[in-house]
Amino acid sequence: MNKYCLITGAASGLGRAFAFKFFKCGYNLVLVDKDAENLELVKNEILDKGSLSVYTIYKDLSVDGSAKEIFDEVNSLKISVDILINNAGFGIFGFFHETSEERFSDLIRLSVVTTSQLTRLFLPDMVKKGEGKIMLVSSLAAFQPAPIMSVYAASKVYLLYLGEALSNELKNTGVSVTVLCPGMVATNFQEVTGNKKPEISWNIFSAEKVADYGFNALMKEKSVAIPGFASRIMAQLHRLFPRKTAACLVRKIHEKNRAK
Repeated sequence: MNKYCLITGAASGLGRAFAFKFFKCGYNLVLVDKDAENLELVKNEILDKGSLSVYTIYKDLSVDGSAKEIFDEVNSLKISVDILINNAGFGIFGFFHETSEERFSDLIRLSVVTTSQLTRLFLPDMVKKGEGKIMLVSSLAAFQPAPIMSVYAASKVYLLYLGEALSNELKNTGVSVTVLCPGMVATNFQEVTGNKKPEISWNIFSAEKVADYGFNALMKEKSVAIPGFASRIMAQLHRLFPRKTAACLVRKIHEKNRAK
């Protein structure tokens, strides 16, 4: 098999776990991240385990034009991407009016703008070939308002709706789109957004388990994939309660888990 998988945010956490998962399944890799040092460590660790091709692209996806630069670099390598994993992202914890404008603008550019552009750039070739798979990593936060993480959750809603719409548009093309919506994942995301040891921890999964689940969902061409039975129940909070009540419940969870 001479297939290529491109993964953004591959230097750590879920992106790193996806890199090893696809490597074990025989895919050549294009790994993208702004953390050059850790990305190189991931690349070397993978190459130590096998002879597949691993290319690295150091890029900050919150910068305008980064999607086109990645696309052009991949084309210069004469690589045809068979699977695109849009994983890169970060969280912001705090009240919206106290959040740095630069910080939430970076989040929106990365999660919404760059992810959309990457998908738009790589999709036509997949449609032309009549095969390909795209994953958008959204979040359980996409299913109800998330006070104190408002911009993060709103960006994940965009990815959920975009992915579901594309999944429908691409029927009968041979190309599928899967939106992965994990709850809490045991990565440094938890520490960055408030607490590396959340008090409400019964619904936390390892990055490796989420990557396994996501990989299987992608291969089965599921449009939306939510790891964990409890998470699938929580995704229906807005159906079980008024949205206002669901928002209050989510806020209490975040206040409990994010307070240092």
